[in-house]
Amino acid sequence: MTRNEYNHARETLGWTHLRLAHVLGLKRRSVYRYAAGDPIPGPQARLIRLLVLMRLTLSERKFEDIVRQLT
Repeated sequence: MTRNEYNHARETLGWTHLRLAHVLGLKRRSVYRYAAGDPIPGPQARLIRLLVLMRLTLSERKFEDIVRQLT
C-alpha cells in the first residue's frame, strides 16, 4: 500500500489518524509515518483495505456497529 493509497483509504473511511490508529491497535505515530510514506506492514495494509471495502458496501450504521465490536 502506497502513501497515496493509505491517505485515500483514510479519507474514504472518513477517519482521523487517531481513530484509524485506535481501530488498528497501533500507536498514533505509526499511522502518521504511513501517511508520510513509511512502508505499511502487510497485515495492517490488508486490514485497511478490508475496512475500506466494508465501508463502501455496508450502510454507515452497520459499518460502525462492526467497527465498534473490533475495538
